[in-house]
Amino acid sequence: MLTRSAGILIPLFSIRTRASLGRGEILDLAPMMDFALSMGHRAVQLLPLDETGPDDLSPYSAMSVMAIDPMYISVGGLAGVGRVVLRRARAAVGKGRFVPRSIIRREKFALLERAYRASRARGGRGEAAQLDGFIEANSYWIRDYAMFRALKERFNWSSWETWPAQIAQRDPAALAAVRRELAEPIEMYGYWQFIAHRQWSQMRAYASAHGGLIGGDLAFSPRRDSAEVWANQDEFDLSRTVGAPPDGFNPKGQRWGLPLPNWNQMRAHGFKLLRARARHARLLYDLIRIDHVVGLYRTFNFGSDPDAAGTFTPADEADQRLQGEEVIRAIQPEVGAAELIAEDLGTVPPWVRESLTGLGVPGYKVMQWERNWGQAGESFVSPAAYPELSLATTGTHDTEPLSAWWREQPVAEREKFVRALGLESRVNPGSILGEAARDAILAALYAAPSRLVIIPIQDLFGWSARINRPGTISDSNWTCRIPLTLERMRRSRAIQSRVAKLREIAIRSGRFSS
Repeated sequence: MLTRSAGILIPLFSIRTRASLGRGEILDLAPMMDFALSMGHRAVQLLPLDETGPDDLSPYSAMSVMAIDPMYISVGGLAGVGRVVLRRARAAVGKGRFVPRSIIRREKFALLERAYRASRARGGRGEAAQLDGFIEANSYWIRDYAMFRALKERFNWSSWETWPAQIAQRDPAALAAVRRELAEPIEMYGYWQFIAHRQWSQMRAYASAHGGLIGGDLAFSPRRDSAEVWANQDEFDLSRTVGAPPDGFNPKGQRWGLPLPNWNQMRAHGFKLLRARARHARLLYDLIRIDHVVGLYRTFNFGSDPDAAGTFTPADEADQRLQGEEVIRAIQPEVGAAELIAEDLGTVPPWVRESLTGLGVPGYKVMQWERNWGQAGESFVSPAAYPELSLATTGTHDTEPLSAWWREQPVAEREKFVRALGLESRVNPGSILGEAARDAILAALYAAPSRLVIIPIQDLFGWSARINRPGTISDSNWTCRIPLTLERMRRSRAIQSRVAKLREIAIRSGRFSS
């Protein structure tokens, strides 16, 4: 069982080091883990690493939920990537905080292709044997993925549903012909995954050796145009799309465009695909966050009519509870020693949280949202009342930073909040949220019984950047990066003073031992 700990939420793409090429990379996790541990935080919680298409920014809409996005591979030191070509790539990308993804992708993929060709030319038996072993161990996903990836290039990134019928429908003879005709790119995309997973294994070992934990996010579903849907078409109802039910912000609900799982077919297959995803995740992470866990119990979905209301599948509450518990029980043995965490936010009926508690899976406690809803005054719930089986936090990748939330609240709401935390003498509801007030709030949250506290890095340092604004499509979504490289943050007296304060909060709350 995971001991009482604290962690930092930061997307991998947000990390900045002198070595990375325009966005965070896999090997940047080592200095990030060092930085987290220096402030008394054992865990680094990431967003999905899944590969997305050229024009897709959201890691929750991936063309493969098994493949690590090659954009995250650290290219320095790879075969064929010497100082000169790496210097040229760095010059093309520049040193700005925000670099267009298209530029990074162009330069990174050119270097990765160069590395693949250099590896083939070198022909070393040792690496070839390791590659063969990796492909064999990951045959349950990588062969379909590599072929899908090669076909996406061949057909100019068009949807698999528009490909020639025999390929779209996976006729064995047609696929055999594809394997022959596209043998080289198929091998290259497998090689890229070999490199990505080899680097990731190094980071898992590094974190373990230093007492750190790496957390990951199990996205609810692959997108419709993905390797997993193409390879498992009977496990999805392509006539329906997944979304969220109506609420105060979205009166018609949200349409996410993800395919509806064919739950009956998945059940008939023993939830094979979900179990494979969980088994794969345990190779990558110590903490596994199940995104949109309520969707495993009851999946809100829409048909093709844009004006028609959505519906829940299954429709009956008893069937919903039975299904969710059946799915989670199928997943639990596959994750081994990794810890499951349920993202149980949004429109979630109380019985779902009761079910998760019975299954021993902690859910979320977002401090600003924990209130006595429906009661007079709807007071905030003190973190001291949170259950041990929970993850306490100030927000997620979809929420505004704590400082922005505070600024937007009426003074009366701030007063309720401060009173619930017992901070009337330390936090002035009529003032801006300064560092001392923010630390008092964080200390109250860290003192909660919750086994885990994981805080967005923005809230630890008072930064204002957002990771994502739900319901919007913008170049600012999924692109934010920390304002300084980790090297500069280590040299900054102001940052190191802040690190010392955060470390003291973690130690004082029993979440870290020096």
